[in-house]
Amino acid sequence: MRKALFAILGMAAMFAACSQTVSASSNDDEEKTSATESSDSKGADDGSSGSGSSEDVLDKDCVGEPGKPWDGTTAKEFACGSGTKLSPYIILTAEQLAKLAFIVGANETEYEGKYYKLAADIKLNDGKVIDDKGALVADSSKLHKWTPIGNSSVAFTGNFDGNGHTVSGMFINTTSSHNGLFGNSSGTVQNVTVADSWVTGGSATAGVVGNNTGTLKKLSNKSSVISTTGPVGGVVGVSTDTYGNVNLLDSLYNFGVIKGKNDVGGVLGNIDRIKLTHVENHGLVEGEKYTGGIWGGANSTTVEASYLINYGSIIGKTNTGGIAGYCGHHGIGSKYSAKCGVLSNVKNEGVIQGLSYVGGIVGSFGGKTSSASNIASILGNDYVGGLFGNVDYSTNSFLYNVGNVSGSRNVGGITGYNQEGVTNSAYSTGKVDGDSLVGLMIGYNYNTTMADYYYLKQGDQEPFGQNNGGGVATPKTETEMKSADFAKLLGDDFVYDSGLNDGYPVLAWEKE
Repeated sequence: MRKALFAILGMAAMFAACSQTVSASSNDDEEKTSATESSDSKGADDGSSGSGSSEDVLDKDCVGEPGKPWDGTTAKEFACGSGTKLSPYIILTAEQLAKLAFIVGANETEYEGKYYKLAADIKLNDGKVIDDKGALVADSSKLHKWTPIGNSSVAFTGNFDGNGHTVSGMFINTTSSHNGLFGNSSGTVQNVTVADSWVTGGSATAGVVGNNTGTLKKLSNKSSVISTTGPVGGVVGVSTDTYGNVNLLDSLYNFGVIKGKNDVGGVLGNIDRIKLTHVENHGLVEGEKYTGGIWGGANSTTVEASYLINYGSIIGKTNTGGIAGYCGHHGIGSKYSAKCGVLSNVKNEGVIQGLSYVGGIVGSFGGKTSSASNIASILGNDYVGGLFGNVDYSTNSFLYNVGNVSGSRNVGGITGYNQEGVTNSAYSTGKVDGDSLVGLMIGYNYNTTMADYYYLKQGDQEPFGQNNGGGVATPKTETEMKSADFAKLLGDDFVYDSGLNDGYPVLAWEKE
């Protein structure tokens, strides 16, 4: 399972000649540039390591003094480079980063499609901007306001490589759309962390990229992001492709506090037509409609998402989930009924709390899921499940829940309301409490093809609150379920390890 923890410290090189690199212990009197990178992630590859090595190879004519806080001005030139893949424009200072924002906003066509690379950490404001709980502690009247790279009218089209560096002290406070380090990007943004920053805005607001129609890799947010509307996400506000392509998003991590109204996600606000892999949320997420640990909402048949984990607490109202608020379906009777796509290797470890359509994985789901699990408490009112609040016309396999589930109506250990689908190889051991249509496996089950469903026997409580035309579930004792034989019974996607999950079987990918 991708819960590997590491922190990488990089030291940029001093130099004496164009073709020469010198170690960080070289004579300080030489012409030089330096950058220091550190990461204090709480146990995940948060993307801040980037692809940069321990040395930056820089032209001897690069100009700029790295490390100084931004003075609010814009540099006339980049540090060096020609904007090609082999000789990218080098950015050493905040003023040079502001130049990138200016030329994109001004739509200077000679810079379109060029390559840019950070060679130092960038500090947009001096001193602490937010505290450890994500609250703004700086005097906002004294902060330089950041103008995002790209806006609602023009997108960044080039290739930006953060080289494992961090941009900190960013301050955005607006009601307009397209906010973040990048407001709008159709190019490639990779290998950068935004930390100790405060971002408030309207739709398409995020810490790193507000609106994305391009490629994103190895990005992290460690900042507070708030929207009065939404979509809003820690790393990306909106990611889609209006031309029908499928964009690649890989290795995205959020550690910040994320709050909004609709389409609120720990990592992404709203998604469509993307391939998403290796994504984690560690931060608190609060919203109203469509709130999720990884993303808030998705309507697409071409969402392919895998290796997703939520560790943060998620608080919402309608459609709330550890991975997503909704994916393809908004709930019973909704006019939105598109299939979502495919979710595989997904897990929730954070407490999920909402009102209706609340699930450890997805609040309301229509699509295909394989290898999904929940180990935390799920709290709601109507349509509440350990994995799914509501499932329509879906195929779901290799599932387990060991968290407690509490609600009022349509409450289940796996699914609150399950209709017209195919599901197999699942077990649940958590306590399930509610007032009506309450089952240890499914609250209300309608016309579902089902096989290999097992639940921990708990007194006289039934596996279904109501089972209307579909499937059976088999009770097991704790001893039976904590065995290698039970893991084999569930299928090849499950494995037994007495040291994991309190002895209950785990999914094979969780041991990777």
